[in-house]
Amino acid sequence: MAALESPKGILNAYEICAASERMFGVAISGGDFRKCMQTKFQPDGVDMLAARGQMLIAARAAGIQCFDTVFTDLDDMAGFETEVRQNKAMGFDGKSLINPKQIRLVHEIFAPTEKEVRQAEAMVSAFREAAAAGVGVFTVNGKMVDIAFIPGAERTLRLAKACGMYEGDLV
Repeated sequence: MAALESPKGILNAYEICAASERMFGVAISGGDFRKCMQTKFQPDGVDMLAARGQMLIAARAAGIQCFDTVFTDLDDMAGFETEVRQNKAMGFDGKSLINPKQIRLVHEIFAPTEKEVRQAEAMVSAFREAAAAGVGVFTVNGKMVDIAFIPGAERTLRLAKACGMYEGDLV
């Protein structure tokens, strides 16, 4: 796993992410990056938004996981929660942590919800039926689905299984 700590690291993110078959993930070092960028922590995340986005794109293009930087204000759990929710919304796989009291919240936010698990299960099941019938596009719960949605649904089921929330055999 690599840590990107500078603007040069972010600019070379794809090359770093794809540097070895053993590379499984990448993370950003917020403190070092902010220092290089001559900025400071901003509660809305604007100070790291471009770097986070570029690192995520590079990680996805290289097929590896992507983790956000640590949140250092251990007394600001509301700010921590806001940042973790933003990380999930952006597509991160998780967040680097510096204190055990941060673990539970990250697990809660990144674990799939029951609704997401049910939807993923319905999508994978419907896809298998549609594929067997030679159909490429179909609907699940009123929404159009095609093969592009299936890897995400399968990932949701794998996460649910890892969290002990799913015991099915669709993954």
